[in-house]
Amino acid sequence: MELKIPPLPQLVTVGHSWWRPGTIHFERRFQVFDLQFVARGSLHMTEEDAAYDLGDGGVLLLEPGLTHVGHRETAVDTELYWVHFVHAAPERRLPHDKINWPQPLLRGTDADLSPTEQFMYLPKFAHLDLRPLLPILDEMVQVHRELSIHNALRLQVLLGELLIRLQNTTRQYVRSRAYAVSEMVIGYLKERLTLPFDAAGMEKELHFRFDYLARCMKRFTGMSPLQYFHHLKVEKARQLLAQDRLSIREVAEYSGIPDVNYFCRLFRRKTGMTPNQYRSMLQGFV
Repeated sequence: MELKIPPLPQLVTVGHSWWRPGTIHFERRFQVFDLQFVARGSLHMTEEDAAYDLGDGGVLLLEPGLTHVGHRETAVDTELYWVHFVHAAPERRLPHDKINWPQPLLRGTDADLSPTEQFMYLPKFAHLDLRPLLPILDEMVQVHRELSIHNALRLQVLLGELLIRLQNTTRQYVRSRAYAVSEMVIGYLKERLTLPFDAAGMEKELHFRFDYLARCMKRFTGMSPLQYFHHLKVEKARQLLAQDRLSIREVAEYSGIPDVNYFCRLFRRKTGMTPNQYRSMLQGFV
C-alpha cells in the first residue's frame, strides 16, 4: 500500500488480545485502516471478496471503507495485536517490484513554504519476523492504557516507529539482483563524489559491464549513473551554498566540479537558477 505523506497517519486505537479456538471475527466496515498482527496462531479474514489466511507472523492491512469479516474460526490459541489509524491523503495498491526505493526526492529548502510530497509503503498482506515490531506494539498498548496529555504525543511517535519498521520489511521484498546492483552503483558514486566520473573504473570495481549497471540504475532511479552522479553533486552544492564563507569556486571544488563555469551551467540546468541566485534566495528566507 502506498500512502502519500504528509500528512502522517494518526493513531485511533491499539489493542492486544488472546483468542481461544473457535473465535471468529465479526463483520465490520468503517473509515479507518485496521492493521492486524498475528504474533502466534491463526486468523482468517475476508475483505470484500478477497480471503486472507494468516499464521504466525501474519500481517494484514485492512482498508477503510471496505467490509471485512472472519471466514473461518481459529483452530488454535491465537495472540493478536491491532492498530487502527486514519490517514487523510489518498492511498493506492502498488506491486512491491514497482517501488523505486533509491529514487531521489526533492529536499526542502529555506525557500519552501510547504513540505515536499513523499510516500510511505506498507505491506497489504505478508508473513514476517515480528520480533523487531513486538516491543513497539507492547509499548503502544501500555501507553494507550495509561493515556494522558503528557504521553499522547509519545503514542503517535510510536506509531511512526512501527510504520518505519514495517516499511523496512516491505523493502526487503525487492532485493533482486538488479536492485542490489543499483544500490552498489549509488554507493560507489557517493564514495567518489569529488572525483571525475569513471565508467571503466566502475566496471572494474563492481564487476559488471557498464551498460548493465546503467540499465539497473535507470530501472530503479529513472537516471543513468552519470545523471545520478550530477544529481549528487548538485545536492552537495546546495548544502554548501548555505555557508556564506565559501566562494562559488570553492563550492564547485568541494562538490567535485573544479571547472566553475561548467559547475554553474550544471547547477542552473538542474535547479533553474545560478549558484549566486540560489544563495541569494536562501539569504532572503533566513
